[in-house]
Amino acid sequence: MNIVCMPVGPIQGNCYIVSDDNNVACAIDPGGEPDRIVLTAAKRQLTITHILLTHGHFDHMAAAGAVAKATGAVVCCAPEVAPMVRDPDRHIPFPGFGGVPAYEPDVLLADGDTVTFGDLEAEAIYTPGHSPGDTTFDIAGSLFCGDLLFFRSVGRTDLEGGDFDTLLRSVKRLIDLYPPDTPVYPGHMQATTLGGELAANPFLRGLAPRG
Repeated sequence: MNIVCMPVGPIQGNCYIVSDDNNVACAIDPGGEPDRIVLTAAKRQLTITHILLTHGHFDHMAAAGAVAKATGAVVCCAPEVAPMVRDPDRHIPFPGFGGVPAYEPDVLLADGDTVTFGDLEAEAIYTPGHSPGDTTFDIAGSLFCGDLLFFRSVGRTDLEGGDFDTLLRSVKRLIDLYPPDTPVYPGHMQATTLGGELAANPFLRGLAPRG
């Protein structure tokens, strides 16, 4: 598995282009700068077949439609995320960030569903708390978690549909499912591991390791 991390858009959300050894790829959370995303894939001779959205906030999906149209990729998200993709501006609480193009998702993913691109498979794991329908994608044992969990922090829960207790339960679910050395690729900032966050993240105090 090969991973390209591109902070994009005005809030610098992490867009990940994940590919197999045959250059078949998915784009996770294309939140802006669609031309740059498409050009980066083209320069690396990557074919993007799927777009996976961890959640519906504009800084993680604003370029989904443009990238899909440029590449023919299929846009996948949870059912709760779909309304935010269909009508992004209605769900943007901050002034000055409107004008995000609407798009109709192609595939609605239930918890446990899988998406196959090339030799790789992404499993959808529902991890709500930051916003409704938040989804973590497990690709080859690495977790792409959107704004659920960050390096030494967690996603904010003061926006529409956010709930801190729900977020902690989602983090605990991942801790129970995966070993401590599991790589975590968040929606902002650098990569980390589940064990590293359980040990040093002040927001996770009180959560017990799996087992």
